[in-house]
Amino acid sequence: MDSADFVQELFDGLNREIQTGVSEVLDWIEDQAHGLAVNLLNSVIPPLVHASNAAVKISESAIVMSASAGVGFTLGTADVNNTVLAGAVADTVTRGIGELTTESDYAQGVNSIAW
Repeated sequence: MDSADFVQELFDGLNREIQTGVSEVLDWIEDQAHGLAVNLLNSVIPPLVHASNAAVKISESAIVMSASAGVGFTLGTADVNNTVLAGAVADTVTRGIGELTTESDYAQGVNSIAW
């Protein structure tokens, strides 16, 4: 190998090493910047989302509560002791109404109704 080829290969090798090092450094910088941006968004967005959710909950809760009370009243006054429902069907309906009134928000509307 002559000296010109040796010098050319040496510089080509050095250039490859430098490019590889630069790419790795640029990738690291990009990863750091991305991580910082994600952390910033994660720290800012939840309070904004919670504030919006609170506003929606306050404005819509009255509507939901009145609807829940209506459903609860209907469940609480349901008459399953008639000729249409009998036997196992009546038992299943009664059991289902009992589950709805004790395990859900509808119970709030039923609490004042005597069975």
